[in-house]
Amino acid sequence: MTPGILATATYGRVDAPPLLFIRALPAEVANPRGVDRILERLILRGPAGVSRVHAVGRPAYLPTDFDMPEIADIYARYLREHFDRPVALMGLSTGASVALQLAADHPALVKSLVVAAGSGRLSARGRAIQRRYVSLLTAADRRAYAELASATMNSRHFDGVVRLASRIAPKPDDPESLIALVRAEDRYDMLGRADRITAPTLILSGERDVFYPPTLGRETAERIRRASQIVYRGRAHGGVPLHPHFARDIAGFLSAHA
Repeated sequence: MTPGILATATYGRVDAPPLLFIRALPAEVANPRGVDRILERLILRGPAGVSRVHAVGRPAYLPTDFDMPEIADIYARYLREHFDRPVALMGLSTGASVALQLAADHPALVKSLVVAAGSGRLSARGRAIQRRYVSLLTAADRRAYAELASATMNSRHFDGVVRLASRIAPKPDDPESLIALVRAEDRYDMLGRADRITAPTLILSGERDVFYPPTLGRETAERIRRASQIVYRGRAHGGVPLHPHFARDIAGFLSAHA
């Protein structure tokens, strides 16, 4: 079957400028429900205040050999099918990787770009963590979710709670496509193409992010002509969208480039 985006959740005013939001791992193919839906609303409170947000997850039926440019092409096709003009684009974590690749490969589709907890490539430590995650997922080992969540939050004080909560979480839909996406991110490196991004770009980094540390965020910003970076002190990967200034910083950036 052809890979595609199966579901979209919308937030914000109907008459506001559109923004495509690409979710982080391990987003499901379907729209989030329950607590996940509440968390997504919290994450998008900033952009939803100034934009009509179209939030999408990962593609289903993703071939195992797809690379990040091919995955970005799926989202580019979505933009062409749903909008008649360039739109704002925002990605979180793995979604930020896809967003950067899309903005570099299809610059005419992107009006502005928000990169949250992401950069032009994974750190060596982040790559090792995600390879371990894929190995456990492939073996249907439930420790996969706990180990990924532990690294995402990177907190000694709450690690036990994070691991426990992750181990009772439901299994992901279409795990084969999830594995394919993580493997594509493992090979992902668009730093050499970052100068092709023409849209004004905001990169939001966490000081303690082990996947996309602020040094890689800064290197990415330096290669994009119209980019700036904000580093949230003391924040791990998962703490970036929960920072008290996250909503304000994004809303201000989007308003300035509406």
